[in-house]
Amino acid sequence: MKVNQTQLENLLELAATDLLILRSKNAIEELKRNPEHSEISQRLRASSASFLEANNKVETLQLELRRLETDVDLVEKRIAKDNASLRETSVVKNAQGIQHELKTLAKRKAELEDQELAIMEALGEAENEVAAASADRKLIEDELAAKTAELEAEFRKIASGLDLTNADRKQIAERIPAELLDLYVAKSKRGVPVGRLSHRECGACRISIGATGLAEIMAKPADEIVTCPDCGAILVRV
Repeated sequence: MKVNQTQLENLLELAATDLLILRSKNAIEELKRNPEHSEISQRLRASSASFLEANNKVETLQLELRRLETDVDLVEKRIAKDNASLRETSVVKNAQGIQHELKTLAKRKAELEDQELAIMEALGEAENEVAAASADRKLIEDELAAKTAELEAEFRKIASGLDLTNADRKQIAERIPAELLDLYVAKSKRGVPVGRLSHRECGACRISIGATGLAEIMAKPADEIVTCPDCGAILVRV
């Protein structure tokens, strides 16, 4: 295969463009795996779990309070009924029985009301925990939203640049003969496909070529493709 210097320079430009594309793609992947975003997301999950736990506690206490209120209401209705019965009865024995039951109901009501007070106190504390957990979660949500917006803006910037670079690559590739382009692609699969020969150093692998190998390379015609004896990359001699 015969090549001219312009075609070889196009290969170098193509390699530089491909490297830029690769770096852009790697940068996009790094954005997807952003450790700060992951850390904030993890904190948000923990905060949400704390909020849910506190909220469940409030709901449990509210349910218990409603149960106690129902029990108190039932006791009060029974007290009212016994008082009415006491006013209506003229039998001493019956009156004594009703009075005894009223004392028992009064004690039960006092116990229930004490439980209500304890539950209301615990409920107040639990509601404060919910408020604190909600505020903490909101702060983390705002932090995550800001970080997400920052990463999305960076992603759009890189993606836009990548689109332009891909368009440039297409134009460069169109200037390279198909056979030479196929050779470039094949060598790309094994490493850096092309490099400039600077003094004795291969621009692809950065290894200095020995005197014998260098002499053989320089002895070949200018329009003949030469490769690095170490990495196999196409060498641009000028």
